[in-house]
Amino acid sequence: MKNNISKQLKVLIAYYGFLQSLHLLALIRAGFMLLQGEPAPFPILPPPGGWQEQTMPFMLGLAGMDVLGILLGIYYCLIALFKKVHIPLFGILSLTILISGAVIFAAGTFPSGAWAAHPLSYWIMVTLFTPVPYLYANLLKSKLQ
Repeated sequence: MKNNISKQLKVLIAYYGFLQSLHLLALIRAGFMLLQGEPAPFPILPPPGGWQEQTMPFMLGLAGMDVLGILLGIYYCLIALFKKVHIPLFGILSLTILISGAVIFAAGTFPSGAWAAHPLSYWIMVTLFTPVPYLYANLLKSKLQ
């Protein structure tokens, strides 16, 4: 559907596309490093003593869902910003995957001590993520109207 997107929404969409592009690059880098046998890199920096063996399949599954959400999010951003076709449902689906994944990731990594061991890395992720709920709220609001 063709829509005039507000300037604020355009900024949020552009930021989300940038964030998801960085997210994809971080996951590709981490996957490559893990395949090379290196210890868990950013964005899954481990707690003291490392991740337990059974944690890594969970992290890889979460990364797989992230990739699906990232690709959908990048597609949403590209068509909204460059083709001027705004389909809020694509954004809502992608953001639902991202936010759900972030909550699950935090629930698994915070109590483990990973955040205490690497506070700068984890709090940078939180800071970068902060604008995302505003985009989500805007898209949900637009669908309810």
